[in-house]
Amino acid sequence: MTRLNALLRGSEPAASLPSSLKDFQLTKRKALDTVLLPTRKTENWKYSAKRLGDINGLPADLKTSSGLAEKTDPNTVIIENGQVAHSDIGIAGVTLKTFDMLSEDEAKVVMQGVIARSDDLQFAQLNHAEFSNGVFVSVADHTQAEQALRIIIRHSGQGISYSRVFITLGKLASLTVIEELSFDDLGGASALLNSVTDCTLSAGARMQYIRSDMDQQAQSKVIGATGVVQNRDSFFESHCLGLGTHLDRHDFRIEMAEPGAECNLNGVCVTQQQQHYDNHTSIEHIAPNCQSNESYRCIAGDQSQIVFNGRIHIHRDAQKTLGSMSNKNLLLSNGAEIDSKPELEIYADDVKCAHGTTIGQLDEQEIYYLKTRGIKDEQARQMLTLGFVLELVRANPIAEIAEQWEDKLASLLSFEQ
Repeated sequence: MTRLNALLRGSEPAASLPSSLKDFQLTKRKALDTVLLPTRKTENWKYSAKRLGDINGLPADLKTSSGLAEKTDPNTVIIENGQVAHSDIGIAGVTLKTFDMLSEDEAKVVMQGVIARSDDLQFAQLNHAEFSNGVFVSVADHTQAEQALRIIIRHSGQGISYSRVFITLGKLASLTVIEELSFDDLGGASALLNSVTDCTLSAGARMQYIRSDMDQQAQSKVIGATGVVQNRDSFFESHCLGLGTHLDRHDFRIEMAEPGAECNLNGVCVTQQQQHYDNHTSIEHIAPNCQSNESYRCIAGDQSQIVFNGRIHIHRDAQKTLGSMSNKNLLLSNGAEIDSKPELEIYADDVKCAHGTTIGQLDEQEIYYLKTRGIKDEQARQMLTLGFVLELVRANPIAEIAEQWEDKLASLLSFEQ
């Protein structure tokens, strides 16, 4: 059995961090002494642990700059191998600091994030122990940001990189965040990007979160976690697109801490060849009168595999809760595999909740109908496959990104020989 402390690079946290963050890291480092690398016997890793391989053997050959900053748009932050390589923020009411610039009070806020408190996420714990810096974004009360903030998280070279982002929205503030994960050209080598993003929404705040993970390099691994704390009457909406790699995993945790909060989670996942994508979502209804809606659609082809594990947890005091979860899946080949596990855990008695999942293949009768209308077989299959996810793709609030996603999927889901 391998313990995660075997992946630690050094014995001390980054010297430039505030003292409370140093103490936080030291505590997490000590905790790793008892945290084991997931195996197939680890319940929430049973379908994915085999993909970890020998991550102990990843070389520490990280590059420092890919030149990406030269072609970025305004209001963009680039985090490369855990360090801020570029930042250009011109949104009124939105400020950005690196972790080494934080006050002790701000550092304590970072440590209260959902993922920072989630000790059951093994690789998030490793991130807690290893990040050398991070990005702290704060939105002032009543700020209505009309421009989106783009955060590009990039891994260059081989080895393991750790990125850390914390976003806090003040009362009645609103912000759209675009998070993009990518790799420099690995040339067939292996690498792991370990990312954590924590968000806190104050009373009445509204946040749109768009996460794009479209890098499909054969040996790359992505293990990411996103956490959100919602206070009274806040609104959170996410749109995620994930395309598989050798191992791609995203843990999404929502904590609805005060009454009146609402969240909508939308996700699309597509895998091909030998790729693997693992979605784990958890919505904690802690306070009463909150509402959550979740819809994920997945397509697996060739010999690839997708995992969806969605959980809605209704706490005892969360009366008047409305919760729904839908996971629809499409298999494009007999060799593909999709494992779906929707969960409802309810301890309150005045709630309305529903969940459901479907797994199927293309309907040959529908294909035949389109072919009788003069449409080629390949085109008919692409139309039906792409149509399976277009509803969620086009729900993206940024039309330009929705078009990019649609074009990318149309290219991937081509049946032309």
